[in-house]
Amino acid sequence: MKPHRLLVAMAAAVLMVAAAALLFTGRGGVQGAGPGTPLVGELRGALVGGGSTFLNPQMQAWSREFYRATGGRVTVNYQSIGSGAGTAQLIARKLDFGASDVPLGRDRFEELGGRLYQFPVIVGSIVIIYNVPEASYASTGKRIRLSPEVVALIYMGEVRQWCDERIRRLNPELADRLPCRDIVAVHRSDGSGTTGAFTLWLSRNYAPWASEVGHGYTVEWPADKVARGLGAKGNEGVSQVVLRVPYSIGYVEYAYWSLNADRYDEVGGVAEVLNVNDGEYYFPSPDAVALGVSEALRSYAEEHGAYPSASEDWGPVTEALVTPPRGYPITAFTYVLVWRDYSAEGYADPATRASLIREFFRWVLTEGQKPENVVEGYIPLPPEVAGIGLKALEGVRG
Repeated sequence: MKPHRLLVAMAAAVLMVAAAALLFTGRGGVQGAGPGTPLVGELRGALVGGGSTFLNPQMQAWSREFYRATGGRVTVNYQSIGSGAGTAQLIARKLDFGASDVPLGRDRFEELGGRLYQFPVIVGSIVIIYNVPEASYASTGKRIRLSPEVVALIYMGEVRQWCDERIRRLNPELADRLPCRDIVAVHRSDGSGTTGAFTLWLSRNYAPWASEVGHGYTVEWPADKVARGLGAKGNEGVSQVVLRVPYSIGYVEYAYWSLNADRYDEVGGVAEVLNVNDGEYYFPSPDAVALGVSEALRSYAEEHGAYPSASEDWGPVTEALVTPPRGYPITAFTYVLVWRDYSAEGYADPATRASLIREFFRWVLTEGQKPENVVEGYIPLPPEVAGIGLKALEGVRG
């Protein structure tokens, strides 16, 4: 069985054990997370959300299952438009909820006067995919290894060919298979939480990237100016461009790779990534991803003692997820953003809208975390984290 076929079952077990060991204060505990979590009853209506393409495969599965669980009374239309657009359209009152892989920072919360809640709904990982036929996994049985420094130098346009000595040194067993062909550095063209998490990983692990490029929904990609950079829209776009364009490299949420794993292995594959904290290279396998997440959260707990509330800055948690002491090093929560008071924000039929928001996300944070409702490539939330969203939903009104 391929590694990605085991992800949900194995990772869920590892994370639940790890989460149970964390000693967070004051904000833990999932209320109403057991069997019999109430659904909508006779409430009817529709929600429109949008944002993170990282979340899209999982959100579509949740939407379908919730529609079935409510007997077709409630529909959730999720638009995979990117984290930046989802956040902007929620603030413009064009969506009922938004989703982002990078949380709103403290300053942005203050600008909005504390009118929003944000809380995690799932865990995912970002993988680095490549198209190098001469060194494909199918032809060599080996995967290219990459460090954050070398990845940063590729996107900075300083490492321009696959035969560059800095790549060869990381891959002695593939050195003779790495061609002297120009690297096409594929990145997101839209405002992206995946880009936010990816560039945060580069920033926290390679100082010149932090000082010269930085991190965020969008950045100025040096490779576009001095090498061969290429933008694509959404995780969907990046994954397809890398499949089609020889000698390219890109970054996508795990599920977008796993859906086409065999095709990627024919033309290239998915990279093993260096965790600079323990010096080990990790394939994004179930145990490696789960280890990275649990170690990151353990480290955060030791330093901070408690998770943020749904009204606080989640930036330090996001940073912890890209700098774990051990395990696969590029993971992220996806955050949902909802209004506290839909009436005050001027929405039509605010009472019904608020009720739908509460019931849908209560289901997401309880039934939706069960392995049978989690798409391959994602990991259920630790109970303490799910509890933060459940508590926030009690305060959503219309």
